[in-house]
Amino acid sequence: MNVSQEDARASLSTIRDVRIQTQRAAISTYASPMMILWGTLWIIAFTATHLYIEHGRPIFTAMNVVGIAVSAIIFYQLFHSKAPFREDPSERIGWRIAALWILLYVYVIIWLFLMAPFSGRQCNAFISTTGMFACVVMGLWFRSTFMIVLALALTGVTLVGFYLLTSYYCLWMGFVGGGTLLGTGLYIRIRWR
Repeated sequence: MNVSQEDARASLSTIRDVRIQTQRAAISTYASPMMILWGTLWIIAFTATHLYIEHGRPIFTAMNVVGIAVSAIIFYQLFHSKAPFREDPSERIGWRIAALWILLYVYVIIWLFLMAPFSGRQCNAFISTTGMFACVVMGLWFRSTFMIVLALALTGVTLVGFYLLTSYYCLWMGFVGGGTLLGTGLYIRIRWR
């Protein structure tokens, strides 16, 4: 069977388009609910902390408890019911991703104890950028330029707030950082389905 160069190019183009559509569907299904959740929580927690700075620790503790619980529910539902892709049980990539995030934050807690003392702003910037590092790694694993760019942008937002907007760090992180997560999650949910 002879295939012309034009037919081969068209087939490769179709394959590339299907790969991009599949990648977008996966991000829309798996990542957008997490972005919407954590973007909303960032907006609430950072704004509340700016207004009630003396209560920053309990505010962020509550945010993390709610976020982890709701993330676990979302994760369970996605991987047990409505996931658009059935993963091969031998691959178990979903569970490995969950294990990455769980272990990362176990290590974050260890590192925080090792680095103490630190300010609340330092602690927050460290945790935020550690999460973004994990997103960059996942973007590299899944060949997702989108995830890498988003994580690098949020790292930049954190650094700008930390070094240049110290008095307004929490508002900056709430509205720019949380707003970026929330807006991106909503955009993906609406446009990439």
